[in-house]
Amino acid sequence: MSIVERDIKVICCGNILASDDGVGPKIAEKLCTLDLPKNVEVIDAGTPGLSIVDMMLGARKVVLVDAMVTGAEPGTIRKIDPDQLLVKGNGLKISLHDISLAEALRIAHEVYPERMPVEVVVIGIEAGSIEKPRIGLTQNVEKALQEAVEMVLIEIKNGLSHR
Repeated sequence: MSIVERDIKVICCGNILASDDGVGPKIAEKLCTLDLPKNVEVIDAGTPGLSIVDMMLGARKVVLVDAMVTGAEPGTIRKIDPDQLLVKGNGLKISLHDISLAEALRIAHEVYPERMPVEVVVIGIEAGSIEKPRIGLTQNVEKALQEAVEMVLIEIKNGLSHR
C-alpha cells in the first residue's frame, strides 16, 4: 500500500457486509464526492487492523471514523478523545477487527513517536446492527450519515485553520 503524506487524513473504517459496521465506508464515499482541499486525504480503510498505523503516518491531523457499540441509541454520534479509549471500563468499544483502536494507537506512539499525527480525533457512530452478512445501514444510522459527514468537515476545517 502506498501511503501519501498529507496534512489531514480522514480514515474511515468498517465492513460493508456487516450492516451498520459499514458506516465508515459510507462516510468515505460521501466525502469523496466533495471538493476537499488537496492536502486532505480520505481513506476507506475497510477493517485495517494494525495497518491503520501506516495509514496515519506523516499526517499532522487524523480523523478516524468508525462504528461503535456502547449501548447508546443507534445513530448517536460521538467525538471521542483517543485517550478515552485507553481507559478501561469506560464502555467505549471501537474495534479495527483484528486489534482495538486503543491498542493500535498505543503501539503507533511507541514505535513511531516522531511520525505520528499531532492530533487524532475519533468520530464514532453507534451501530444498531453489525450482523453478517447484511448489506446496508439501519434506518437510524442512515439518518445520522449527513451529521457525521458535517462533523468530519468541521474537523477538517479546524485542522486547516491551525496550521
